Amino acid sequence: MNELLQAAPHIRAQRDHLMVIKIGGACLARPRWVTSLAQQIATVQAFGARLVVVHGGGPQANDMQELLGETARMVGGRRVTTPAALRAVRLTVAGEVNADLSAALTAAGASAIGLHASSGDLVVAKRRPPMMTVEGVVDFGAVGDIESVNAAPLLALINAGSIPVLCPPVSDGQAGFLNVNADLMAAEVALSLGAKKLLLLTSVAGILTGAGASQAVVSTLDLAQLQALEDGGDLKTGMLVKKAAIERALSGSVQQVHVLSGMDPEALLVELYTNHGAGTLVTKTTQVLQPC
Repeated sequence: MNELLQAAPHIRAQRDHLMVIKIGGACLARPRWVTSLAQQIATVQAFGARLVVVHGGGPQANDMQELLGETARMVGGRRVTTPAALRAVRLTVAGEVNADLSAALTAAGASAIGLHASSGDLVVAKRRPPMMTVEGVVDFGAVGDIESVNAAPLLALINAGSIPVLCPPVSDGQAGFLNVNADLMAAEVALSLGAKKLLLLTSVAGILTGAGASQAVVSTLDLAQLQALEDGGDLKTGMLVKKAAIERALSGSVQQVHVLSGMDPEALLVELYTNHGAGTLVTKTTQVLQPC
């Protein structure tokens, strides 16, 4: 009972707020993790938040790509999307992963509607030209940079009490498909909806500093401190992409971005409804934090 009393101010402050929750594919690799996440997300909705879920499926797509006879290639945390890789994303991320998560959310008491982002041109992207990377100039193939998000259908579902469950691939505007990074897509969706929070659920407990036994989660950061972590070499591969998503989200309506574990059975609820949280909270500038 005491925990509920302590959570009450956070629940009250976040009622009717729109949040985008992005779930990494590694967090959806085991049925018990999917069930736990669904139960937590359904609870957040029951507490009055308005939600969109965006998910990836990197490990699942990797496995499918192997079955199609090709080894996945990642550069700087981003997938080089060959025709086989794009097919793998469509079969797994927009297929089994989306269906399993949507079904688990519905079973947990939330009305979830599974969507892939190319449906109705919900998300439209332009093919990315070859770009300079740590490996030199790389052509990422069928990879897109997002140009627009059609918020109206998503808002209609949210206003009807449902949770849109959105995933790549996206439309190229010409009846074709492009792969996009789900972290970056979640940031664009959050901006288009005017969301106040973006939550990035990943395979680690938050943004980490140090190495080995001295590695620790940073509880709060502002953008300048986040940049300092990159400059100091603390951000690696996939976390560098998350940094780009965080910066993009905080450039607009989003007030707070949370990075936390999607495998911990309580992390989402602890992060949202306790003073101490469970992961890393990132804000544009250092501030005295109030429930948001």
